[in-house]
Amino acid sequence: MFNHDLTFKELRNKASEFYDSIDKVDCPALKQKVVFGSDGFHHLRYNASRSERSKPVQRNKLSYLEEAVSILKKTTTLQEFRDFNEPAGLRDASGFRRMCVVSYYGFWAVISRRIRLKVIVKQIDGGQFSFWSIMPYWSEKIIGGKKEKIFGSDHLPHE
Repeated sequence: MFNHDLTFKELRNKASEFYDSIDKVDCPALKQKVVFGSDGFHHLRYNASRSERSKPVQRNKLSYLEEAVSILKKTTTLQEFRDFNEPAGLRDASGFRRMCVVSYYGFWAVISRRIRLKVIVKQIDGGQFSFWSIMPYWSEKIIGGKKEKIFGSDHLPHE
């Protein structure tokens, strides 16, 4: 985990350097390599509508990038899988984008007593597996007049 005391710009730069050094990792659950391409890092910073994510959301995602790599290297179990028909690639001369089957693979990991992460891998039309995102799992609540992070679910006994 990157140091949370870093300024946002320092964190972004360190995370970018780290990301660029990865290239690809073996993922036992997929029995394939997962590529860490530019689309994955872009997705950590921008949402699907190409708007920049808020700084706190980016900080959460970038701070746990090292753990995402570790999770993919160690995981042997797929926890989520979804297929969608989505446009992919660049627009052609007429402005259309080709429709593809895009598969998303989710891997959950508890990395400490209070932090759970989900790492997403994307695959387009059965091609290479690509890192897509990391999602820390917590919420924020006002407790005693102060904002506090609640890690996991408040309702675990009922889920």
